[in-house]
Amino acid sequence: MNRPNPFTGSSGKKSTCLEMLHAILDGDASEEQQEYFREHMDECMPCYKSHELDIQIKQLIKSKCCGTHVPLDLVEKIRRQMNSIT
Repeated sequence: MNRPNPFTGSSGKKSTCLEMLHAILDGDASEEQQEYFREHMDECMPCYKSHELDIQIKQLIKSKCCGTHVPLDLVEKIRRQMNSIT
């Protein structure tokens, strides 16, 4: 991938893979950022696995919490526990 990273802030600081993932999952990313991340996931297996796990966790929690917003700390806690199992 040779195009500029649209997640780079005005200070020039590049977002981490996890920061990009959270922006995507929270619906805060632009179309350009979403496309960039999809291309990034094709090259970065840890991002792909994390993205799939986050989607599954959030969908499960939303279905059990009557569709309300899922707190990020809850997602992180579940992810840590899932990672310790696998």
